[in-house]
Amino acid sequence: MIVIVIVSWISGLWSCETGKKDLTDEAKLNISDYVNSVSVLVQKSNKVSYKFFNTMAKTKELFREDMDSELLGIIEESKVVLGNSRELSPPESFEVAHGYLELVFETRNKAYEDFKPALFNVLRDIDLDISTAQITNTFLYMFMSDKIYLSFQDKLKESGENLGIKNLTIIDSAILKDIQYEGKKFTMTNTQDVMRFISEIKAEPALQERRGLAVISDSIEFNPEVLNKQGDYLILANGSKINVAVTIQNQGNVTENDVNVAIRYMAEDNILEEKECTIDSINPSDKKTVEFKEFNAYPGRKCELEITAGPVPDEVLLTNNTVRCKFMMAD
Repeated sequence: MIVIVIVSWISGLWSCETGKKDLTDEAKLNISDYVNSVSVLVQKSNKVSYKFFNTMAKTKELFREDMDSELLGIIEESKVVLGNSRELSPPESFEVAHGYLELVFETRNKAYEDFKPALFNVLRDIDLDISTAQITNTFLYMFMSDKIYLSFQDKLKESGENLGIKNLTIIDSAILKDIQYEGKKFTMTNTQDVMRFISEIKAEPALQERRGLAVISDSIEFNPEVLNKQGDYLILANGSKINVAVTIQNQGNVTENDVNVAIRYMAEDNILEEKECTIDSINPSDKKTVEFKEFNAYPGRKCELEITAGPVPDEVLLTNNTVRCKFMMAD
């Protein structure tokens, strides 16, 4: 495809004697490099659109985590295209055309970035009217980007003609497509079709929100270190203070924010210390380690830890939110 574009551009350039006389070899090369670079970016942008609509078409096959991962990948690829377009230096007389091109990629990138949170808000039933409108707007952004791209093509051709270059063309790019899902066609600039499509994907069990935290029981680490185990009790090396580290996992399929982790440290004679910390954010399946420091040491006494993560709202399985551990410090 790129070869076709370059051949088309060269034939147009060489067909104009006036342009040929006025343009230096360096100017011709700069324009050729620019058209070639833009063609590569446009092809990449077209591929991002293909991935996006392919993901929408196979929603039934995806778990929520997979959908999240694929949409993140699409957003990152779109950002790269946008960033690369901003790094291009258009030849003299092509600055206006390039401004249209940047607007094309900015609009497409906004569509992908806005779609992901809007989709998951819909799945969570968060203000359904607003989130549905947000999803509709993302497809309108795609529609707008396609119209702006047509203007870019016109401005590119016009810039070439102003230099005496006829037939300066570049590949087409129209990213907005209808969605084919379960044998049904949805036109994504039609609000009613968007709502019908949302109803379809909301019915997919794999996309439903699942929330859950777990304390990983075998992740607990002590400082001073564990020397051995006697019965139910871990035996720690002697020390004046005790630090405890533990790993928390998000076993749900949504990102959890401001996760509370609490620890109760109990020793004989009704001695009790409690501490808390907050994990700012933890993504699905991710693990994060937290550390509690400066507990008092009671050598020779039986002690117990109770560590609890969360729970978070709507968490169903709570049996793995709390872990208990018995230990003694060596005299």
